[in-house]
Amino acid sequence: MDLKIIPVIQCAIAMLLMWLCYEFLPSYSYARQMPILSNGYLPSVLVIVAVYLAMHALLDFKKHGTTFHPHTPEKTSKVVSSGVYRFSRNPMYLAMLLALIAIALLTTNLIALLVLPLFIMYITRFQIQPEEKALGKLFGKEYDEYCQKVRRWL
Repeated sequence: MDLKIIPVIQCAIAMLLMWLCYEFLPSYSYARQMPILSNGYLPSVLVIVAVYLAMHALLDFKKHGTTFHPHTPEKTSKVVSSGVYRFSRNPMYLAMLLALIAIALLTTNLIALLVLPLFIMYITRFQIQPEEKALGKLFGKEYDEYCQKVRRWL
């Protein structure tokens, strides 16, 4: 695998970058212009959805008796295509992204929002694509068919 940093740490680094933007670049705040985005309701809903996705993704892996460790896709015993995996091939990474969106909204900082596409690009390139390559080798046509039915993110 290309990636040496586990995705949870990548997410924490993105959160740290957002906090640094909030703390050291306060002039980029949009709180007065769009208070509805930072009032806590939308971020709260996003966090609830993120927790739901992550928990159900883990439960789906457990139910099918396969690994969820991001650095050992070669130990995967089957393609999980039920539950939340019917809608996203990467619901755990989607959950992380939703949590990051919630944090970006809470910071009310425009520069912090720029961390979101960086996170997407980074995790896609260094985590998702290597996983997809390994799973394609392991499961061949079955995984290819799954990829054609279900989108990478949502």
